[in-house]
Amino acid sequence: MITGIDHIVIAVDSLERAIETWRGLGFSVVEGGKHPYGSYNALIGFADGSYIELLGFYEESPAHPWWDLLHQRGGGLIDFCLATDDIRADHAAFRARGVECSELIAGARTRPDGYEVQWINNKVGGDWQGLIPFIIEDVTPRAERLPRETKHENGVTGIASLSFATRDVVRYAGVLSVLTGVAGEPIKDDELAAGLRLTIGAHSLEYLAPTGGDGPLAAHLAADRPAPYRVRFTTTGEARRWDPAETGGVRVELV
Repeated sequence: MITGIDHIVIAVDSLERAIETWRGLGFSVVEGGKHPYGSYNALIGFADGSYIELLGFYEESPAHPWWDLLHQRGGGLIDFCLATDDIRADHAAFRARGVECSELIAGARTRPDGYEVQWINNKVGGDWQGLIPFIIEDVTPRAERLPRETKHENGVTGIASLSFATRDVVRYAGVLSVLTGVAGEPIKDDELAAGLRLTIGAHSLEYLAPTGGDGPLAAHLAADRPAPYRVRFTTTGEARRWDPAETGGVRVELV
């Protein structure tokens, strides 16, 4: 069963620079470690159990499913993962609905302290990528995969919502609605967009389509940027919105 957002993925040209940027925004960032397939990461953990994965490459890896999303489509907020307690059943359900995704594969990374974190996940491809989540189930204890530091100077406690840009809200929100058993709620956004919101556990997923030819959402689609459009975080501190130039290209709001 799907239980909520596990983590979101932000692909960056320089992991070191991204760590500096996000620390400057008031987030506590810890080194995550190296994957055996050319990528490495840093993590930002939250009290709600979700986290951000800042992902870069320590060597060229054109076969990596996120390589082109960074180098051909601009990177930034590129993907998201939902947690499940029955990955095989949920994987079969995704495929039964026509979602293009890989077989379940073993994943791993070695933390800076030498501990190897292990899990099982899939990858979502084609025009589903970034709009339908990949899913994950841990082999080693989940607590070993997550950063232990969850307090941040900016007061962020978790992910409030993740928004996606698409011209076919019904297709993607409809599939996820069936798979999670959560009905979509019509919404109208303040950026010339309208769509459907699904609330899964503590998190909301918003599928948005532009209501006209202008506005940032329409521009995002026209530029063929990755489908995840914006992330909003809950905070006990000051509500604010950062310009993407301050975040390395990611639309971030604290609410």
